[in-house]
Amino acid sequence: MISFNAGRRTFPTWTLRMILFVGVFFFSWLQPGLFQSAPVSGVAEAQAPAHVTGDLTVFAAASLTEPFTEIGKRLESSHPGLKVTYNFGGSQALRTQLEQGAHADVFASADAAQMDQAKQSGVAQGDSPIFVKNRLIVVTPKNNKIKIATFCDLAQPGVKLDLANAKVPVGNYSRQAIKKADTACGADFEQRALKNIVSEEENVKQVVTKVQLGEADAGIVYVSDVSPKVSNEVQTVAIPDAYNQIATYPIALTKEVKNRAAAEAFLAFVLSAEGQAILKAHNFLPLKE
Repeated sequence: MISFNAGRRTFPTWTLRMILFVGVFFFSWLQPGLFQSAPVSGVAEAQAPAHVTGDLTVFAAASLTEPFTEIGKRLESSHPGLKVTYNFGGSQALRTQLEQGAHADVFASADAAQMDQAKQSGVAQGDSPIFVKNRLIVVTPKNNKIKIATFCDLAQPGVKLDLANAKVPVGNYSRQAIKKADTACGADFEQRALKNIVSEEENVKQVVTKVQLGEADAGIVYVSDVSPKVSNEVQTVAIPDAYNQIATYPIALTKEVKNRAAAEAFLAFVLSAEGQAILKAHNFLPLKE
């Protein structure tokens, strides 16, 4: 028999093993969890999503009305107890409201300029990733009496053109497109087109409405604004790539965010594959396209 000599006493191997086993058992009992494997960093958190509930207020560009409404419903369905409230409008108006003390947890703008100003004035914080893109298109009433067939036709004499005002992202994008087409559309196209403006709106949805009602012969809006319902009431005229504009939409937490967990869940969903699919279904351009 193999034995172990400790000083003057000799212990059989099986006795030594039993002593070691009992020692380890009691030591582990006194130190719970010592021999449990530690979870890999981030895995446990991903498997157990944070409990998201309460009220969430989102200020978002008017063009996001349809997809964000759907996104809000999806989040409320997957997070019982969560209530998402929106304030849709022109990005510049929303920023001004925040600066004047209005509360929101999330701010989504239709351009980087308004987000940059929101950060400079201290009403938005942290990262502001671009989460989706958009393009411009011309809309005309269903009857299109003026017979606008091309973008250059916006400068025809007598055309009643409706744009968002220059401080609204879509209004700024529209004017950039007109300016860029100045040479392609003939002498003084920019000047002649801008002279045809009969109304300037506070957000893109108001431009759509004016055209639907026949109060304008044409308007420049986002492709995403020509929803199935709208498409039955207007005609569209494409804007060539050479002078079309790509709108970029940033999103961020506000400085005075109250429901941070819900706000972060909202941002994560918007950037997720599911959120991007919803935006694409509403004619936005996902980040990867």
